[in-house]
Amino acid sequence: MTFRPSVLAAIACCLFAVSPILFATESMQEEGMQTMREPLRRDDSFKLPAGQAIHVDNRYGSVYMRFGGYEDQLDIRSTVQQPDGAATIVFQPVAKDGRFEAVPRLPEGVELAEGQRIDLVLYVPKDHAVTVRTLFGTIESRGVKSDIDLGTDTGEIAVRGTAGTVQARTSEGRIEVTLEDLARPGSVQRLSSRTGSVAINVSDKLDAEVKLSTSHQFSTDYSLTVEHRDSEEPNKVATAVVGMPKSGKDKAQVVLESLVGEVRLLRKGVFVDPE
Repeated sequence: MTFRPSVLAAIACCLFAVSPILFATESMQEEGMQTMREPLRRDDSFKLPAGQAIHVDNRYGSVYMRFGGYEDQLDIRSTVQQPDGAATIVFQPVAKDGRFEAVPRLPEGVELAEGQRIDLVLYVPKDHAVTVRTLFGTIESRGVKSDIDLGTDTGEIAVRGTAGTVQARTSEGRIEVTLEDLARPGSVQRLSSRTGSVAINVSDKLDAEVKLSTSHQFSTDYSLTVEHRDSEEPNKVATAVVGMPKSGKDKAQVVLESLVGEVRLLRKGVFVDPE
């Protein structure tokens, strides 16, 4: 199997990062404590039907996504931390119910052992919508050219350079998103955290109405119309207009929500040629 240069770079980084784990393992063996094996790494590649949706449900770690090209090929790198004596995490990605599923699982009734986890890196091809769910793990997306729907219980979410719509929600973690210049006409993109902060970076070319709500504070580079709702939670909502949104069913909207976290609507810097 041939992998892209970015994958080879990731391998080198992972190998460099392993050394502290190996040192810790030697120390634990000397003290008679539970030992941690060297991380197990696996590379898989799958040919997908054009446009097939991808679903990832990783209860045991983080999920990172990168752009994977134009040829309907999904590459997955998995890294497992497996303590001695712990049950094995089974990971067999497969097409099911019209979508491609990447769902690691422990045996029924078995809990995750201390120090045990599996982290996934997906190289996502263009125009394959992705749904990702985690419990505590981080979700990160960079350069993906597809619609993405991200959800985590306590993890954080970071998105940059996605050429598609973004849905992101977490209960406790932060959300930080940089959107492409133009929001798809008629689209509704929602970023929601119960207790964490929500931050979005946009350009003046977004052409969307932005709705914000929180009981904390707003930080923005744009003009806001604020409505206070003192007896409610959240206790204020606001609206901003970025660019020139279309009207009616073609109006694009971006919704930023947090009950008690800060909500930030920031303007991306624009390069201006001095000539």
